[in-house]
Amino acid sequence: MMKLKSVCLSVAAALSVALLGVSARADALITDFDNFTSDALYPSWSSATIVSGASSYSITATGYGSNYKYIGFPEITGAGYQDLELTVTLSGPPEADGHLGPIVGLIDGDGTHYNFAWYGQQLGQHVLTQNTESPTWVAAPGTTPGLDLNTLTHMHMQLDPGGFGTTGEYTIEWENLSLVNRVPEPASLALMVLAGGAGLVRLRKRR
Repeated sequence: MMKLKSVCLSVAAALSVALLGVSARADALITDFDNFTSDALYPSWSSATIVSGASSYSITATGYGSNYKYIGFPEITGAGYQDLELTVTLSGPPEADGHLGPIVGLIDGDGTHYNFAWYGQQLGQHVLTQNTESPTWVAAPGTTPGLDLNTLTHMHMQLDPGGFGTTGEYTIEWENLSLVNRVPEPASLALMVLAGGAGLVRLRKRR
């Protein structure tokens, strides 16, 4: 029994170390939008009202809009991160609620272009995530399969107004864009430990 307890404790310790290892790795920042500027603006954003502040980049426009931005320097070391995380605030008239869709396009060094879209969002602030290996759509496959998160060169920020269309103005405030790893909740870690312990108990009974 003491041997089994010791093994269970070892399993718990190993899982805890793994959890700490994941949580200790800082997010890979793409941009915090501090005093941000776009290299080019397209459709409605070319005539939009833009405010570049100390902590966000806001665009007030009507209809679909997008930008272009070089992000190749300083180099982003993003390999191994699971998710793209976007913090954004959406505002507009009540009719816009549930229609606005932020989109982020990332392009790597060989031309692979992945688009990550969050359609039909409610008004307000959101922290939106999407798996880096599961884009909403692939705009260009590039010469090498997959998006290389270590060679990101450009990004496109976009807003699809959906059913709101061009009936009124919206404001999208871009606040943070990072590559992140999801850390298991403490409850999930406990379940993993219990599952491991239960497996060891079953194994012991069979013997």
